[in-house]
Amino acid sequence: MSAMSTADYLHLLRTESARLSQVAETNLADPVPHVEGWTVQDVVGHTGWVFRYVTAVIATDPDNPPSRSAIPEPPAGPEVIQWFADASEGVIKALEAADPNHICPSFVGPQPVSWWIRRMAHEVSMHRWDAFSASGSPNPIHESLAADGIDEVLEVFVPSRLEFGELGGNGETIHLHATDYEAGEWLLHLGANEITWERTHAKGDVAARGPASDLLLMMWSRIPPSRLEVFGDASILDRWQQAASF
Repeated sequence: MSAMSTADYLHLLRTESARLSQVAETNLADPVPHVEGWTVQDVVGHTGWVFRYVTAVIATDPDNPPSRSAIPEPPAGPEVIQWFADASEGVIKALEAADPNHICPSFVGPQPVSWWIRRMAHEVSMHRWDAFSASGSPNPIHESLAADGIDEVLEVFVPSRLEFGELGGNGETIHLHATDYEAGEWLLHLGANEITWERTHAKGDVAARGPASDLLLMMWSRIPPSRLEVFGDASILDRWQQAASF
């Protein structure tokens, strides 16, 4: 259960959207580290496209999802920044106005609007980090959002997108320990076709320790495990990153 409220997610969605809209035109052609083939232009355009798609999604019901092809593609060049800013303003207004309990489509089946509010806060915070990582050391993701993002990875992306064949789980355990977030500890049990987990302090076959933002970035294969304090069998974390190409 997340400790964050809908208001918390909306606040961070606004904050991170504003940050991403400040990306410099001169950086648009820069490649994004750890996201093969992407430039800053691609990141900004992708996030704006997602915002437009979700604006359409929350106005529908689960039996009538919008067509992805109906959403316009982002413009090439500096215009993409204003295009993104307009999209962020639109999705924030739509999410604020919608009934949070309204059920609408999602990529994991019907979900309430509140699910999309959480997802969009995570979407833009990760891509803001991506965009600014191309030109230096970006500010970390807010520790509360990052800790919640680890929960979201385990709740949403592991069941729907983890490549279990790549992971090759056979009972190994991973302990994650956030140094800047109270109760920020997780123990993952890796199975052949599922991962079970709990928020607890326990010894794992491998442990990764560091700020919540870095733990989340490692879980999303954005930074290598070596950026964290690692104890035990580090190869398990390498296998995770091979499997977690979300």
